[in-house]
Amino acid sequence: MINPAVFGKILSAYMLVNLDQRGAADANAFLDVIRDDERIITCAAVTGEYDLILEVCVKDVADLTDLTLDTLLKLPTVRDVVTCLSLRSYKAGGEHVRR
Repeated sequence: MINPAVFGKILSAYMLVNLDQRGAADANAFLDVIRDDERIITCAAVTGEYDLILEVCVKDVADLTDLTLDTLLKLPTVRDVVTCLSLRSYKAGGEHVRR
């Protein structure tokens, strides 16, 4: 298990993303950004109100703002993003976190 603080990343969040259903080229451009951005740890398609959930790890609020406004929302296929900050972890990487 990796401690993000070792790499200067101290803020964890989950981002719920809705996409416009445009075409394969837009979807591929979105996925290329997701794969290449080191701040995005995981990306999964989900059921329900949102299309995707991203787990992200960033340096600070400014870095999260940059990821949201200057990266994700500038992609033509992204309709909206909802961010949930992670306050405390109770289980990570298959290990229970005791507090």
